[in-house]
Amino acid sequence: MLRSCGAVVLCLLAAGCMGRSAGGLTPPAGAPEWEREHDAAFDDGLTQEPVPLEGRAPNDVLDQRLFAQRLGFSDVVALVEVRQIYAKRRSLGRAEQFVRIEIVEILMGRLLPGTQMEHELEVSVEDALPAALSGQRLLLFLRWAPGERPPYRHHLTVAQPPTLAFVRALIEHAKDAGVLTDRGFVKKG
Repeated sequence: MLRSCGAVVLCLLAAGCMGRSAGGLTPPAGAPEWEREHDAAFDDGLTQEPVPLEGRAPNDVLDQRLFAQRLGFSDVVALVEVRQIYAKRRSLGRAEQFVRIEIVEILMGRLLPGTQMEHELEVSVEDALPAALSGQRLLLFLRWAPGERPPYRHHLTVAQPPTLAFVRALIEHAKDAGVLTDRGFVKKG
């Protein structure tokens, strides 16, 4: 009897927490599975140079296209500040690089209630992350990947004032067009 009561209590607690985060970046219930077509845009990488918002050179066009994909397919777009940069040695002597970020502002999308504002993100880049990155503000483009570890994929981009103004303008335009709600959520249907 006591064992079955404990199981019922656990089930009720689990049901009550379905719409909350345990603190980490957690996808909401019903988030679609990760699609491999998004691998290039959400590569867990970092764009350290400002994205050219104008120009027709092949590299400019590629950067603009990736930027548009990141913005268009993100579940969450946030302004973040880098608090710490560090590396961890893993098996086979390979170092993995990480940034500890603090979310300053959610520009689009939402996080589950209970989500902390500081997070550790692995950054996949070939060279060592520059120490000057600490204290900088970046744009975080995040797409949920339920069932993956971690349950999201991301890309970080330096948040230069023109880039940030451009993103804010596009989000406002999407709200005016009825694609996003006033709070920056994607409308259903």
